[in-house]
This record gives sequence, C-alpha cells and structure tokens, in this order.
Amino acid sequence: MNEHYLLRGCQDEFLENQVYLNFSHLKILSMILLFLDFFFLFTDYSNYRGGLWYVTPGYILLFYAHVIFGVGMIFIVTLYWRSVLQSVEDVRTVHKYYEIFFAVFCLFSCAFVTGWVDQKIHGQLTVYIIGCFLVAVFFNLKPRVSFSICLISYIIVMIGIVKNQSDTLVLKGHFLNTLVLIFVSWFLSLTLYKSRVQDFLHKNRLELLVKERTKELEGINKQLIKEVDERKEIEEKIFRLASIVESSDDGIIGMTLEGIIIDWNRAAEGIYGYSEAEILGLPVSRLLPPDKELELKEILRTVSTGKSISHYETTRLRKDGRIIDVYLTVSTIKNHNGQIIGASTIVRDVTAQKKIEREMARMDQMNLVGEMAASIGHEVRNPMTTVRGFLQLLGEKDNFTKYVDFIPLMISELDRANQIISEFLSISRTKVTEVASHNLNDIINSILPLIQVDVINSEKRLITELGDVPDLVLNDKEIRQLILNLSKNGLEAMPKGGCLTIKTNSFSQGVILSIQDEGSGIEPGILNRLGTPFLTTKKTGTGLGLAVCYGIAARHKAEIIVESSPRGSTFSVKFASLNM
Repeated sequence: MNEHYLLRGCQDEFLENQVYLNFSHLKILSMILLFLDFFFLFTDYSNYRGGLWYVTPGYILLFYAHVIFGVGMIFIVTLYWRSVLQSVEDVRTVHKYYEIFFAVFCLFSCAFVTGWVDQKIHGQLTVYIIGCFLVAVFFNLKPRVSFSICLISYIIVMIGIVKNQSDTLVLKGHFLNTLVLIFVSWFLSLTLYKSRVQDFLHKNRLELLVKERTKELEGINKQLIKEVDERKEIEEKIFRLASIVESSDDGIIGMTLEGIIIDWNRAAEGIYGYSEAEILGLPVSRLLPPDKELELKEILRTVSTGKSISHYETTRLRKDGRIIDVYLTVSTIKNHNGQIIGASTIVRDVTAQKKIEREMARMDQMNLVGEMAASIGHEVRNPMTTVRGFLQLLGEKDNFTKYVDFIPLMISELDRANQIISEFLSISRTKVTEVASHNLNDIINSILPLIQVDVINSEKRLITELGDVPDLVLNDKEIRQLILNLSKNGLEAMPKGGCLTIKTNSFSQGVILSIQDEGSGIEPGILNRLGTPFLTTKKTGTGLGLAVCYGIAARHKAEIIVESSPRGSTFSVKFASLNM
C-alpha cells in the first residue's frame, strides 16, 4: 500500500516520533509478557505433576514453546530496558527494528502454538486471536509490514492446523476463521496507523501556523516599539499606526494596567457589538464571561512584568450576551521613557472557524462509523439472527423449561444489539431514499400516541403547538425516528412533573420543528460536541441517538439548532421549503 497520505518529507520524522511515543509502552508490555510466561511455565509444571504430559503429548510441546518464548522475551526485555530514549532525537534506526522484531516474535510464536501445539490439545484458536489483536493494537507498523507479518503467520498457523487437526469439519472452520481474523486484525492495524498519521500531520500544521502567527505578531510589536522610540517622526508614525488600527480586520483594544479601556478600533465594534462611545472608560471585565475573571487578572499581571502573550485562545462576551471564541495577542504599551503604562490586545473572532472545525471532526467520526457499519454490519447480523432463532426453538422444548426465565432475556439483548447495528447503518447512509411530500404535523400526529405512552409512564406532561406549515419533501420514516429520538431525550432529561413541548411553525424560508424540555440543561463543554457518535451522558446510552438525528437532518438539508439553559433545552430543526 502506498503511504500517499503521509508527506514524503515527514515520513522519517513521523516514524521517529511514533517509535519514541510507543517505546515505553512496548517496554512495559515486554515485562508483562515475560511474567505471563513464568506463570505458563508454572502451569506446565502442574500439568507434569498431574500426569498430563504422558496422556497428551501436546503438553510437552507446549512446555518447550513456553521455554522458547521465555528466552525470546528475556532477549527483548534486555533490548528495551538497556535503551534509554529521553527525546525523539535519541531514536536511532535500530530502535525502529526493535518494534518489528517484537511484533514478529509475538505473532509467530502465537501462530506456532495455535497450529502445532493447541491442535493436539484442545483444537482452539485462542492464542492466535490474542496475538493478532495484540500486534494490531500495541504495535505501530507500516501497512506493508503488518500485512506481511499477518500473511506469514497465517501460513504458519494453517500448515500446523492441516498437519495436526484430523477433524475435517473443524479444519474448514479454522481455515475460514483464521482468514477473517487476519483480515480484521490487519484492517484494525491499518485504521490505527492512518489515525496516527492524521494526528501527526494535524499537529505539524498547527505548530507551523502558531510559529508563523507568533513571528508576525512579534514583528508588529517590534515595529510599534520602534515607532514610539523615534521621537522625531512621532506624529507621522502615530498617524500611520492609527490608520493600521482602524483598517485592521482584527479588533485592537488598548487598556490601562487597571483594566480600563482607553482605545477601541472599528473591528472591535464589530466583534463585541459595543460602539467606541459606549465602551471607552469602562472596565474590560465587561467583555469577559463570569468564569474568566481570574484569567484577566493573570493577563494584566503578566503584562505588568513586561511579558507578552501571543495567540492565546479563550472566550469573550458580546453585548447581546452571546459567547464567542477568540484568539488574543496581548503586549505592553510603554511611554517615551520605556515605562509600561498599559496593554494592547489584538482580538480575532474565530467563532465561525471553531464551529467549522467541530463540524468537520463530527463528520469525520460519522464517516468512520459509517465505514465500520458498512464493513461489518452484515457479518454481525447473520450470526445474531441464527442465535436468536435457535434460542426461540430451545424455548419451546420441554426439557429447557428451567431456562424459561433466561431465554427471553437473551433474545431481548440480541434485539438490543441489533437495534444498535441499525443505528450504525442509519449513520452510514448519506442520501435520503423513498421521499415524498409530507406535512410535518401529520407525521407528529401519527406518532403522538407513542410519545404519550412514554409521557404517562414517566409521570410527565406533553404539550403540542402545531402551526399551519406547508408540505415538505421528506422520508417520513426517518423524520419519525428523529422526532422520537429528540422526544425521548427530552423526557429522560426531566424529573417527574416536567413538561415536553412539541411545536411547529413556518418562516419565510421553510418550517421549524421545536422540541423543548424542562430539564437542567446541557453543560457548555458537551453542547459544542452534540451529534458526535458515542457521546452520551447516560449510564445505559449508546451515544448514537443524536448522531442519527444529525445524520437525518443533514440528509434532508436541515439544520439542528440547540439552545440550553438551567431551565431546559430546546432542539430546533429548520427545514428549507426546497429541502431536497
């Protein structure tokens, strides 16, 4: 496989970085495997004392395999514990081969034990399964290397199984199981490798941007200090500086060391919503959320010592009460004697950028879940259906009456697992199918009895306020699922006696569906991550319900807007009139 996703100039740096990060983990893993081998040798001794060596010759081979594995692990432990890596610069070429040798030794040992030893004892694949997933998860191998190791180990284990397994049916089953096993383990190793590459490239890009921005801001600060020092050109430089400040797209704020605002440019008006006349002379704390007061004191303390703060990410408060994400660069203001008399702050509103980044991260996770669902959903459902059918047949047998209380429970859990798979598959869909013209009010009325049952059972109340709305082009099944999921979340968020309100109304460009609860609200840290797969605050939740809702909304070209406070939360879904 070509590693086209890794920039050619960064390959060596990436490999050295991964070797350094994984070195301590593999060092600990080698010790654990060595201790486990001592335990296995003790078990072999117990088998010898129990006479199993004479009954089943395979136990003698198992003992020799454990001895060889122990010798190999002592060698690997010695390699890792003799090497000390204090930083990435300490990584050498030989350290890269330590990890490959470790992985090869572990997987080939497991393949030999499974194919040549276990088939003479119990005929299981357990050791090989553990080895495959151990190598896939703990070792950072290139895709070509991991594929080669998996392929060779598969050949080793299958040769052993063919030679030592006399049962034809078991032999065929092992052939298929090991083939699926190496494919899944290699796919897992490939996925983790790609994830590490993406994280590495993302980190490099961010570091480059930070360095460039810091360098740029340092240049601006030096220029400002130079202009103040050059007294002969002070009027011209003040005029030039004023022009730069007023025309800048970034907000620029000047304040005293006590935090009183003394300068305010036009871009700052647009960012915060205050005009220059409204804000001059007021404390800068007016622009801070309640939880950022200590942050302001620390910034002023740092500036008063002559230090600057560059590219600082935080939040600020607009005049309309809205919280925004900003990048700050804070530097000192000095008089002609070089005395620090205040601080200048460059503010850039990155709220929209942060929203896009969060949405991209959520979409990446949903795409990953979709790929997983498309890859394994069919294979998982087939055996589940078979198991469920046999459980139903066993439940009808007279000699299984003593298990009558357990079989329905097992069937129920299988159905729950099947429902989770259905949610996976729902996330993986990217296009709406079976669409037709529907009225949102008709869909709500059709599922209202289902919602009312949950309302009554949970001792809560339900109010519907359905306005006159136009028909939309929808998939009615998906919209039902969206409404049921949001209603269920609202009911679960409220205590007894709470009221759930479902509203519809039209606006100039479409229709809005609102579902409001009277719960305790959503924490700000979670609010920005809503719709991310597996994100849940419930003890028994899967974290897929809201992800499914966001997927349905996206397929209908609709937007979900969340408003939350300690008095409750409102989920509004905005459908465009020409939503398809």
